[in-house]
Formats: sequence, structure tokens, C-alpha cells
Amino acid sequence: MEENNTLFQAITPEESAVVSGGNLQVSFNLDTYLYILGAGVVFGNPGLTPDEIQFAWESAFVFEYAPNSRRGRRGNRR
Repeated sequence: MEENNTLFQAITPEESAVVSGGNLQVSFNLDTYLYILGAGVVFGNPGLTPDEIQFAWESAFVFEYAPNSRRGRRGNRR
């Protein structure tokens, strides 16, 4: 018996958006991370707990929905 498994399959841009989760841009704001850590050191107890460091880490990520990203405009160049 021979199985017909293809490694790659052509999909439409709409299918790609569904699979990749759409045009969600994720960035890391180093200023926010350092500000929270610095405030914790200056105004808190000496040293930071792992929970405080985790809070700073999670707060520094920025999630943005970008409907006009480069990926979406690539086919519309003039």
C-alpha cells in the first residue's frame, strides 16, 4: 500500500490567516521591563522575588492587531 502524503500544500491567504492566527504582531518593550524591575528594586525590598520578575516579563510584551501589515500589502505594490 502506498500512502499519498504531501509535505507541502498550497493554501489561500485566507487559510493562512486562520492557521497563523491572523495579523497579530508581538513585540517586547525593554523600557517597560526595566522600569518595572527598577521600581521593584527602588521601592520594594532588596532583591526581587521570582513572581515580581515574571510580572515584569509578562507586562513587557505588546500584542497588536495589524490589519495593514507589510505581509498583507505585499501583493498590492504599485
